[in-house]
Order: sequence, then C-alpha cells, then structure tokens
Amino acid sequence: MSEEQKMTIGEKLKHLRRINCLSQERLAEASGISVRTIQRIEEGKSIGSGYTINALAKTLNLNSTDLIKPVSQNSLPSTGNTTKLKILNLSAIAMLLIPLANVFIPAYFYWKNRDDEKIKDIGSKIVSFQIFWTLATLLISIVVPAILLLLFSTLRAGSIPLFIPIYFISAFFNIYFIIQFAININKQLPVLQNIPNIL
Repeated sequence: MSEEQKMTIGEKLKHLRRINCLSQERLAEASGISVRTIQRIEEGKSIGSGYTINALAKTLNLNSTDLIKPVSQNSLPSTGNTTKLKILNLSAIAMLLIPLANVFIPAYFYWKNRDDEKIKDIGSKIVSFQIFWTLATLLISIVVPAILLLLFSTLRAGSIPLFIPIYFISAFFNIYFIIQFAININKQLPVLQNIPNIL
C-alpha cells in the first residue's frame, strides 16, 4: 500500500465525521462516546474499543468493519452532494433583488432535495437561519427607527426612511454569514451547530 492508502482509523473517522458536517462534540452527543475518546482516536493515540467503534460507526450510518478495514483515501465517501447544498445556501443572496427570497428560494431547494440526508440536516438549518434572520431584520427595522425618531426629532425631516439603511446593514451581515457557511461546506466543517431547526 502507498502512504496515501495507509489510513488509520482516526484519519477515516475524521474524514467521515467531516463529510457528515459533524463536530467532535456533535458526534460525541449522537454516539454516546466522549469527546476525549473521539479526539484520542482521531489523533492516533487510540484505536478505540469494539463498543466505541460500533457506536461511532452506527452514528455515521456505517458497519463497524467499514471504519476499521484498510481502505484507500480515494475510496472513502466524498463530500456527497455538496453542490446542491452550496446552491441552497448561496441562493439566499437573492434577497438583494427580491424581498424574502432568502427564505423562499432556499426553502424550494430544500423541499426539492429533502430526500438527501445532508440537505435534510444542514439545508434545514440554513433555511431556519434565514427565517430567523428575516424575523430579526423585520423587528429591528421597525423598533430601531421608532426609537431613533423618538429620541432625535430632527431625523423626521430625512428624505430616506430609516428602515432602508438598517435593512441593508442587516443584509450585509447576512451575506457575510452566507459566505462563511459556503466556506464551511467547502471545507467539510460543521455548519450552524447551535441554531434551532424549525423545519
């Protein structure tokens, strides 16, 4: 075997965890195996007990033998259909042209590809984030101008409604997050671990 083919259990575990967009903490929570044990396996300091390997493999939808048998890195599962996930995420930028498109277009992609496990898990979180962002932006666009107008009566004479710059500032932050999500998807890193899934 070439050096590329001599993959340890830890290297395979790390690769499989990342293509499933799971952090070590999330994998630990789902499998019932401690984060420290997962870290030790991934660092090559342990190969894990039979129970540990079975629990991790089950969480990753594998047979335990798939995790321990020698394989070529090229034969490991790839990132799956990340292209559709990237499209779903980047489609939210349409909010710059069409109000609420950041929810409806990603939601359409999610609904169309909901049978894909990765889309079902990560795509639903992206759509949930966009729903939260839209509600927060709406609230801020109403509350902040009202407070500013109460505090500074001179703002009433302005030609541009206050909610417009607030919306575009909020949109700028949303685009920043969309780009961050795209980078994480591309690097097979976890996306939106802590956001509640409302779908």
